[in-house]
Amino acid sequence: MNVKIDLGKCDGYANCVIEADRVFDIDDGTGQAVLLTPVIGPELADEVRRAQARCPVQAIRLED
Repeated sequence: MNVKIDLGKCDGYANCVIEADRVFDIDDGTGQAVLLTPVIGPELADEVRRAQARCPVQAIRLED
């Protein structure tokens, strides 16, 4: 599964980091989310789906 962040929407709430810290981090310079792992396996899928659901600006996209 591919993970993408729409940086035009990301406001740096960091909910994604709380849910999936192996996949997301926050850039100290921009305050926006960054992908640590843009392609994930099934072992991280549930965490990333929770991160996507908790993003208040819907900046996370998942593609199979």
